[in-house]
Amino acid sequence: MEVLAEKRRRFEDAGRFPLRKVVLIGLAVVVVLFGGFYGYEKYRGSKQVGGVQVMSNVKYPATQVEMVTLDGATQTADGIAFALADLKKDLMVGFTYRRTNPMPQGYQLAAGGNVLPLMAYVAPSGRLVVATAFCEPCRSTTFHFEEKQLVCDVCFTRWDLSTLLGIGGGCFDYPPEEVTAEVRGDQVFVPTADLEAWVPRGYQEDVQIDPTMS
Repeated sequence: MEVLAEKRRRFEDAGRFPLRKVVLIGLAVVVVLFGGFYGYEKYRGSKQVGGVQVMSNVKYPATQVEMVTLDGATQTADGIAFALADLKKDLMVGFTYRRTNPMPQGYQLAAGGNVLPLMAYVAPSGRLVVATAFCEPCRSTTFHFEEKQLVCDVCFTRWDLSTLLGIGGGCFDYPPEEVTAEVRGDQVFVPTADLEAWVPRGYQEDVQIDPTMS
């Protein structure tokens, strides 16, 4: 009987999961989840867009913010400039750079010529962001804000305003691409280098084969 009782005890013990193991596994899971969340947040933070701080305590309207087309942007051989006051007033503006370096022919047909549509906006951080304003798959050149998200006016794909990381939509993998910009006095200035070098992502392989395309 003692032998039978001992076997029964061992069998029952084998079916139990020690509390210590449960606690240790639980702690390990929490550490992994926390580490993953921390790493993701650090990644997002390290990828924030924007340059110089142009505003503090940025508050977007409860309604959506529309892109205001600028007619007063001035282009020279060195770049293109517009009034910082216009950006602070409207929070998001659109303007067009006329390229010297030819774009791929297919792009020109879609964009309406050898031009590069651009946008400038004030990020939630208050920093200046200047980026391309061409949603390549759907060919939209206009966007708007909804809360802290950038939204394409045609396909309604959404990107995070602070990082330009995709949130959802059909053109998720084609966010506007940030270009170099600076503030000179009361003007926002965008140098030509990035603007002349930019190539639509759908044509980059073709340009590598034939550099004269861009």
